Amino acid sequence: MELVDMYTFVILHYKSYIDTIECIESILKLPQKVQIVIVDNASENGSIDEICNEYKFMKNIHIIKNEDNLGFADGNNIGYKYAREKLKAKFILVCNNDLIFDQKDYLTRLSEIYESTKAHIIGPDIESLINGEHQNPMSGTSNNIYYVTKEILRYRILLILSKLNIYDRLKKRKSQNAQKRKIKNNTAVKNKVLHGAMLIFTPRYVENEKKAFRSGTFLYMEEDILYLYAKNKNYITLYTPDLHVYHKEDSSTNEVYKSSKKKREFVFKNMINSLKIYRKYLILIKGMK
Repeated sequence: MELVDMYTFVILHYKSYIDTIECIESILKLPQKVQIVIVDNASENGSIDEICNEYKFMKNIHIIKNEDNLGFADGNNIGYKYAREKLKAKFILVCNNDLIFDQKDYLTRLSEIYESTKAHIIGPDIESLINGEHQNPMSGTSNNIYYVTKEILRYRILLILSKLNIYDRLKKRKSQNAQKRKIKNNTAVKNKVLHGAMLIFTPRYVENEKKAFRSGTFLYMEEDILYLYAKNKNYITLYTPDLHVYHKEDSSTNEVYKSSKKKREFVFKNMINSLKIYRKYLILIKGMK
């Protein structure tokens, strides 16, 4: 399989231009010719102008400026659509702007993995640079509708407690041994929820799907919803330890929300909305069976 213009990276940018540039530079170090689509999600801080100036003479870098912040799912869908329809990409690699690619043979490995598995969506080993945790594959959210409804109620209560300024007083400190870091899974696993920081949509997916993610969410749970969709379509999702990226984590969110109170309330609000969307998909799918 020839690796010329078959691979397009889609990077969703929001405010943190240093991270985006570092991500782009790590991709440009790959020996193969690739296309890169940068989607600016209405940053409004001048950061996309810095990126435009940095790469204005590079024909394989395409920059799309959204007028509004469309969130994670629809923001990435803009880049996916451009890669699919304008660039005719066979493989579309959707990645966070705070990733660093460290394998020179990344695309060669990907080609071999796809040829042997024919997976529709592939997720690499994602290693956090914050704590060394390996984030793939994910455990996923329960498909029990009653459990999901309880989670919606729990986040609503947490949001109220935060707004009343009593969240911090009630929050229990985690003990040092409360949670072990997730270590690397050295075995390839099919049909698991894959972390949204790096998702590779292969030709089997791209040929059939006009968008990468299901619409409706702004942030959070896109992976769970995508997995439900893929499972219902009999698509193969694959985690492979043979591909690796580093993840700096939450750079864009941290750039916006300096206050821990504002950040957690942002998380709570979006988790409530995303869980509602997830529940709708669960009800729809269960109703089809």
